[in-house]
Amino acid sequence: MSDQHFLHRLETGFLVLLVACLLVLTCGQIIVRNLFSVTFLGTESLVRHLVLWIGLAGALVATRLDKHIRIDAALRLLPTRVRTIVLSCADFFAAALCAYLAYIAGRFVLDERAFGTTAFFAIPAWIAQLCFPLVFGLMALRFLLQACAAAAPQQIARE
Repeated sequence: MSDQHFLHRLETGFLVLLVACLLVLTCGQIIVRNLFSVTFLGTESLVRHLVLWIGLAGALVATRLDKHIRIDAALRLLPTRVRTIVLSCADFFAAALCAYLAYIAGRFVLDERAFGTTAFFAIPAWIAQLCFPLVFGLMALRFLLQACAAAAPQQIARE
């Protein structure tokens, strides 16, 4: 199994684990609340953070599969070679934007760490918010790799 295939399986497995945790927590909370009139403090906040992590992990998978949101109606009118160049430039721009968002998110996490708030149970908020710089950084890397692959001279010459 290649390293890339292993990373893809790890990424997908992590997403499945998050969704499974979300389902168990929400269904468990409903059952415990209805049967025993008991609620666990912090569970709602944990569920909100799980939804955030799932959404960002899903965006990372969409980037891997090249299924992210793209407005490409005008691209269909371009010749194949020009379309490849335009898509490569768009991927470079997306990589730069994601890298900037990762930087901003990293500063945000550091500020949260300095502030010292808790997200749920005894977990510091900055740990729960690590998904922001992590996912944006990985998306920047993925867009950069896609842009470099598309901009390779042999790729453009082939089309």
